[in-house]
Amino acid sequence: MLADYWLLADEWIGGALGLLIVYFLIRENVWAWPLGVAYVLVSVTVLLEARLYANLALHLVGFLPLNLYGWYHWLFGGEQRDALPVTRASPAALAGVGGVCIAGALVLGWYFASYTDAAYPYWDNAVFVMSLAAMWLTARKMIENWLIWIVVNVVSVGVYYAQGILPYTLLYLVYIPMAAWGYWTWLGSMGRRLH
Repeated sequence: MLADYWLLADEWIGGALGLLIVYFLIRENVWAWPLGVAYVLVSVTVLLEARLYANLALHLVGFLPLNLYGWYHWLFGGEQRDALPVTRASPAALAGVGGVCIAGALVLGWYFASYTDAAYPYWDNAVFVMSLAAMWLTARKMIENWLIWIVVNVVSVGVYYAQGILPYTLLYLVYIPMAAWGYWTWLGSMGRRLH
């Protein structure tokens, strides 16, 4: 019984951290990255309990190191080893990201469907690979990250709802308009830099 309360607390704490992280990303505030580390740690028990193994792996082997990388890169990744400006990804980079996402979702989805008791293995792994791609683009401060996040958020709403994780379902519902807001805010940041 006590474990259920801790799990529910972790779900709501993760939801609150998630909102803060995206808000700070939209505002181009470096505090998003250390909060992202905390979010990963809180989410471990939630995802393990829900049997969303690809999502758990995403948090531990993807989000954790990418949060550390983004934290460093946003502080020192600019041309003068200063703050990083918002840029666009090249068409080749976007084609590569798209190909990796499709292949990764299919291969990992098949593996998890065949060898684990994973819930929604193809959808969970699509979220996994698209999130890694979006997170990498975010860490590099490339504006296209927000478009990928919109797709990730829509799919995640369905997965979390199907698994009965209400706080994360609500969180990802809120993430959808926040990602659109992030896109328009970063677009404005690019425009200010060019003038």
